[in-house]
Amino acid sequence: MDVEIGYCGVSCDHCGMRTRIPEIAGNLKRFIDAYGYAEWVSNITQDFSFDELMRGLNWFITSGCPGCLKGGGMPRCEVRACCQRKRLENCYFCEDFSSCDKLSYQKETYNIEENYDNIKRTSYASWLKKEEKKTDENFDNIEYLERRNGK
Repeated sequence: MDVEIGYCGVSCDHCGMRTRIPEIAGNLKRFIDAYGYAEWVSNITQDFSFDELMRGLNWFITSGCPGCLKGGGMPRCEVRACCQRKRLENCYFCEDFSSCDKLSYQKETYNIEENYDNIKRTSYASWLKKEEKKTDENFDNIEYLERRNGK
């Protein structure tokens, strides 16, 4: 198995948009359909539009990001543009990684600084093997986010 690493250094398989979010949205839609909520929810609350909820769930179910290397991700991503301009596979190969302000979201949300430290201590190949193992174990970044947020 090959692990896909985006330009920003995030393992795409560990991002919720790749696996868990479409699955969760699909399960919620399945429950809504099975219980027939469409027939009565809009009669008991006006707090939200049921049709918009269903449109949103369908978007999450079908939108699974293919990864920035395959044209997914943010259309005007400055990280992708920077890596392409510098002809880098990803940000871990950039000498400006530690001071780069383009990576603030990834550093906070995906803990890529720890990845960078691991790569520097061992090697990129060794780190990739660990990422593959995490993928095989169905790792999802939500565990990191919950720990970071104290949940």
